[in-house]
Amino acid sequence: MNNHREFGRFFDGPSTGPLVVRWRDLDADAANEELERLGEWVVWFAGRYGLDHKAIPPCWNKHGAVVEEISALRTFWESCFQDDAGPTEPLAFHRDLTLAVRRLRDWTSLLGCTRIVHREPS
Repeated sequence: MNNHREFGRFFDGPSTGPLVVRWRDLDADAANEELERLGEWVVWFAGRYGLDHKAIPPCWNKHGAVVEEISALRTFWESCFQDDAGPTEPLAFHRDLTLAVRRLRDWTSLLGCTRIVHREPS
């Protein structure tokens, strides 16, 4: 079974819509490939919204909960700009972004990672 879902249906080819990534089902190679794609979005996203290492530490990709949160944010953000998206969807993203950034800060605080130190999960 494919490891991506587009709006509730599985697909075998390229997608024009946002992807929902099922991280638990990816093998190591597919996970690394997806992390690379997500990383490109994270660079843009963190810069665009002025998020620092307290929300998204440099080692974000080594922490499952942080990866899941960021991946969900990317999916939500992409869905807001689809042709069939409603005009208020970007506002919904920003409403939920506040909660997501709070969760990211909480995760990062619990992890103990800093701008220069990565701590392995215990």
